[in-house]
Amino acid sequence: MESYQLLQTIYEISKNDPNPETYPCKPRELILRHMQGWTDIRELLQDLESEKLITTVQQDTLVIKITREGILKIAELESVRRKNN
Repeated sequence: MESYQLLQTIYEISKNDPNPETYPCKPRELILRHMQGWTDIRELLQDLESEKLITTVQQDTLVIKITREGILKIAELESVRRKNN
């Protein structure tokens, strides 16, 4: 579940971009918003990437992008949350 909280953070960062799937999210943005150390965040990113909810590419710094599947997962989680409230 913690990895889905990180996915939500990535979505919140990229959602206002015209094409959120191309927004290059940087580690700094995640560290500042998720309030965890990089080692923990990196493990969560690996979990999300194995589920194909994000992609990562090493450039000058690591670039994280949410995938269409990641966006759909967030929508699913929000729908479940609304039903439970």
